[in-house]
Amino acid sequence: MHSSLTEAVDRARAAVLSNAAQLSAAPAVPQQLTKWQFQTRAENAARAAALPLLCSIEPQPPRVLATYPDAATVQAARLLSKGEARLWTLLHRLAIDTGRERGYTITPRQIALHCPAVTIAGVLGMTDRHVRRLAAGLERAGLLDCGGHAQQVMARNMYDGTLWAVLTLPSEEPPRLRAEDWRHNWRPDFGADVVGRKGAALEMSELLSESAEPEEIYRAAKRRAAAQTPSNPPLCSSSDIFGPVNLRSVLDGIAALWRLHSSKRPRAVGSLASQIAAALFEPDRRRYWCAVIWQALSAQDAGATGGLSALTAQFDRLAVDLREGAPWRSPGAVLAARWKGAM
Repeated sequence: MHSSLTEAVDRARAAVLSNAAQLSAAPAVPQQLTKWQFQTRAENAARAAALPLLCSIEPQPPRVLATYPDAATVQAARLLSKGEARLWTLLHRLAIDTGRERGYTITPRQIALHCPAVTIAGVLGMTDRHVRRLAAGLERAGLLDCGGHAQQVMARNMYDGTLWAVLTLPSEEPPRLRAEDWRHNWRPDFGADVVGRKGAALEMSELLSESAEPEEIYRAAKRRAAAQTPSNPPLCSSSDIFGPVNLRSVLDGIAALWRLHSSKRPRAVGSLASQIAAALFEPDRRRYWCAVIWQALSAQDAGATGGLSALTAQFDRLAVDLREGAPWRSPGAVLAARWKGAM
């Protein structure tokens, strides 16, 4: 019985091998393709032809963060007392660390941050009253602009910290806190701190009582200054965050300027001049662009040539040139020359 089973297996194996040999020797029958199969093959061939082009595209260059001059370079020839120099060094370091946390790729002229004065005082080992007195000296020197910031908690306006606008590039024009800085909600959790009787003062008191290391105390200040959460993002439309040249908002601002009441024009002109200076990477020429806007506005009111429509045309022309890759090192100088010729 065993031999008969082996013979049966051998016969089956031989039959399978024979059928395979016949199939391989048989000529291939041409396959009929439908219209949809032809279309699919053509589309796949087109996609395959585009693959080398897609693969040849160079990857985006790595994102490089901005570099900042040191505190002594920004201070330049300004004379500071010993206490003012200590406060300036700390605020400058805090501003730079905040800029790096925000991921600035182009160095801003100033950085606005929010940090309680009691935290700054704890880092320096001073009283917050002394810090405010030293900050007034830095404001007179043109290195700082600061002020207490408040928000409403339980139907009461309460101070939640201090705003600091710190100069980060050498400039004769002092930094300025903007309306956007005052309106921004820097501490969305401040209400919980008030209810729970905790916050910056308690944190600093605990660190000092534990004799924490100076760097640990500084890190506490940095966490408060560079706080970024989904409910507290950094200001994005800021004149001190220089990005790619974008003149769309400038054009919209010029178009809306003439319709404003005369009492609202000064603030709008100043804000628009800041936008222009930021877009053209000319932070030191804000006053010049203020004068240009007032000149155009006066001409528009008088019905003379060179009004807001002419200024809009010059900005529109510059925007087109920049989109087409104009190789200018100073677009602002080109715009100023064209505006002078149009007057």
